[in-house]
Amino acid sequence: MSEKKSYLNYVIIRKTRAKAKVQMIVGVSMLAFYAVGLLGVIQGQIERYQTALIIALMVPAFYLVWCACNHYGFIAKAERYDKIFCKDKNGIITAHEMAEEMNMKYFDMFVELEKIFRRGYFVNCTLQQGRNPSVIINNAQVGDAKGVGFMQMVCPKCGASTRIRANSRGNCEYCGSIIQAPRTQKKDK
Repeated sequence: MSEKKSYLNYVIIRKTRAKAKVQMIVGVSMLAFYAVGLLGVIQGQIERYQTALIIALMVPAFYLVWCACNHYGFIAKAERYDKIFCKDKNGIITAHEMAEEMNMKYFDMFVELEKIFRRGYFVNCTLQQGRNPSVIINNAQVGDAKGVGFMQMVCPKCGASTRIRANSRGNCEYCGSIIQAPRTQKKDK
């Protein structure tokens, strides 16, 4: 059974999903409770002067729901970026490539990606800032049986150096000949 390669930090994502689920349940429950209070005001069962209090109590409930939606949204965006990272051939994804793939403006995409990296949603890759912003997929580690990282390979024909995903084949960037990355060995436990 082959494992799917991914750069997502599933520990952080699992915790964030659990937190968002709790926020959503508590927020929606509070909103439902206070909505019943508003219905009581409308039907005349509760005094009108309590309307402001009920609405004021709904604000934290709306905030909890908004936070949960925000968490779910960032997780979905991280999953979309992960698909782009997994398709990459040389381990360097420029911000312009990602903006085009995500169908977003360059600046908006980069701000969003910074937030996702700050939240810790990715592993085995880094956000390169500065003159040429990009995401760099880190080198293959020993035991990288999934082929997530990249290896620096030397072309046997022309001697040029090319980055290739571990456990895969690629073409030399200069002469186009096929280069096979050696299989990485699993760590002994």
